[in-house]
Amino acid sequence: MPPLRVGDNALVKITEFDRGRADPANLIVVILEIHDGTKYVVGTKHGRLDRRLERNALDTTRYNAISLTDVPGVEYSLRELVKLASVGTGQGYRRCLCRQKCGTNRCSCFKGGLKCNSACHPRTNCNNH
Repeated sequence: MPPLRVGDNALVKITEFDRGRADPANLIVVILEIHDGTKYVVGTKHGRLDRRLERNALDTTRYNAISLTDVPGVEYSLRELVKLASVGTGQGYRRCLCRQKCGTNRCSCFKGGLKCNSACHPRTNCNNH
């Protein structure tokens, strides 16, 4: 494995246990610090990872999307960072299960600013499509 330096971008493979169906399979990170030559402190555009990673958990990439100055100082777990980088809502999909027309704040989709989908209520008409 080629060595990584501070400022290099890398990919962290996300296990199926730590990600939802719409979450990315890899997370693009930047190397912030190297401890003892084997432990890496990494960060994303959303924050720093709260633990150090071994070299075998990181894959090299030529895609340079993140610089050291793009990483805020807040720390998150790996699952939280994946959720922040996702287009989905983390490990589950949101749905409302309403029996009405979904036009008020009683509907969790409407209240959250989301459109209802087929998982919410496939047999009823909805005003929030």
